[in-house]
Amino acid sequence: MRSEFYYKSNLDEQKDILLKQRDERESRVFKLKILRCFKETWKLAIPVVIARLGAVGMTLADTIFVGRYSTQDLGYQSIAGTLHTLFLSVAMGLLQGTIVLTANAFGQGKYRECGRVLRRSIPYALMVGFVLMVICLPSEFVMNLLGQPEDVAKGSAKVLSVYALGMPFALLFFVMSSFLEGTKRPLPGMVMILLANIINIFANYAFVYGHYGFPAMGAVGSAVATTLIRVILAVGMFIIVFCIDENDLYGVWVKPEKDKRENRRIRSVGYGAAATIGVEEGSYSVVNIMAGWLGTMALGAYTIMLNVSTNVFVLAGGVGTASAVLMGIARGKKSVLEMKIVGYTALVFNLSIMLACSIFFLSCPHFIASVYTKDPQLVEMTVPLVMICSLLCIFDGTQQVMVNVLRGAVDILIPTVGQGAAFIFIMLPLIWLFSFKLDYGVAGMAYAMVIACACATVFLIVRFIKICRRYATEGFER
Repeated sequence: MRSEFYYKSNLDEQKDILLKQRDERESRVFKLKILRCFKETWKLAIPVVIARLGAVGMTLADTIFVGRYSTQDLGYQSIAGTLHTLFLSVAMGLLQGTIVLTANAFGQGKYRECGRVLRRSIPYALMVGFVLMVICLPSEFVMNLLGQPEDVAKGSAKVLSVYALGMPFALLFFVMSSFLEGTKRPLPGMVMILLANIINIFANYAFVYGHYGFPAMGAVGSAVATTLIRVILAVGMFIIVFCIDENDLYGVWVKPEKDKRENRRIRSVGYGAAATIGVEEGSYSVVNIMAGWLGTMALGAYTIMLNVSTNVFVLAGGVGTASAVLMGIARGKKSVLEMKIVGYTALVFNLSIMLACSIFFLSCPHFIASVYTKDPQLVEMTVPLVMICSLLCIFDGTQQVMVNVLRGAVDILIPTVGQGAAFIFIMLPLIWLFSFKLDYGVAGMAYAMVIACACATVFLIVRFIKICRRYATEGFER
């Protein structure tokens, strides 16, 4: 009797020890997965951020060269560049399906499927690029539609026409670099953008001012430099993807079979991204117009605030792109646990970067404002806006990351509707209330933007939690 009791208690002790060891092992595995996710996010985000900053650097160089050439040409470049950037941003949104579906296939170990996604995306990118080129080539007509004065319409139309010629090449480069990012190889895109920045300086020097035997072309010359660089980038990326890189593994030379369903999948992801970008860019364009109603000084202060927040937004965009890739891979593996780790890691990773930026804005707002202008009155008006940016960057950056996380999980429609509603039905009415009814001026615009981004952030986080719960209970076949 005693031996039986002893034997049973001994078994219970051994069972408890085994359960404790299993819990400890699972805890170590979970911690290792989190650390690996942080490492992968960092590894993917840094090259993407550098590439995005490189693109910003090219735009900045163009502005400096043209601004020093002629104030009038700078105006032409500004108007043409606004339209060109809007069209190109929406087009890149349409092509977001490339990176998402590539990452899904990569996560499942279906490397040939990654190549098929690329091959289906290239004709789509060319089609979108040529449509935009056809829309923009009758550029004087477009400028007249926007009600521009005759001299401005003619000058900016020439710039827009040159930009239009490079759009198909820009989208080709974007699709191929998205393919590399989706297969966790962002370095080639980063290196090419950095090299493009060097070429851009010499090309602007030659075409804007008329050196090395070229005529001085001002803003048109800067557009020629941009278009030339896009051709070089597209050709260079083609060589990397199709000739140098692991093209055999991914089967990039193999023409995929015709499949309308797969083509629709690629496009359906992009529709949501394009709608989100269109609504966001459109809303900020409306805010820009409303800022002009408050006077030239208010418009200048708002422009500086927007530029400051945009530079931070690039950092969040890099984290968002990396998170979309890792989320796509996790979803491809059909692992809810890894999806949660990716989503919450992205939140913490981005929040740490945004908090650092926020502290910088709060600690030296006067210095930041003085970088943009020497006008003491404008500096005084801009300082409180830079301080408000400390809040704006946290919420705006977080909603950018979360919408990318959801996009990687192939959740498109509801996040797009929710984000659009925040900008249209919350931000714009609040701007009208704060800025014009309560007379807070341009500061009211900044507060309205913070509230709208905060609402979008909460909505997107809640949506992510619900998506994870749905996959955990219903599976991935829905």
